[in-house]
Amino acid sequence: MNKESLTPFVATHPGEMIKDELKERKMTQKQLAEQTGIKASVLSETINGKRSVSLNVAVALEKALGIPADVWMNMQTQYDLDMANIATRGNESEKVEVIIPVKDRNLLKEIARKFGWACML
Repeated sequence: MNKESLTPFVATHPGEMIKDELKERKMTQKQLAEQTGIKASVLSETINGKRSVSLNVAVALEKALGIPADVWMNMQTQYDLDMANIATRGNESEKVEVIIPVKDRNLLKEIARKFGWACML
């Protein structure tokens, strides 16, 4: 398997899991913020994928939710890797070699120039 085949189409931010945990536990963001000591604005930005899960947040989530801090950190690292791989997925240009037999080399040069082709004459 190559790296591209292991890269998801859309990366999932760890905030999605926090959101799911809150829903399952019938808990509000405000309650989690109070329990963890994480500022409500920081928690909101993390849940909405606008902020990374820091080590401090991961440790606080571990204490409040019982999910180990390394799980949160691994999810954040995987998210960052997936985002980087997704960003580079479309930037790789493909090179195709085409051999065109022509009698008029000047015409071929003009066509190559017009379309931005690289020509080896």
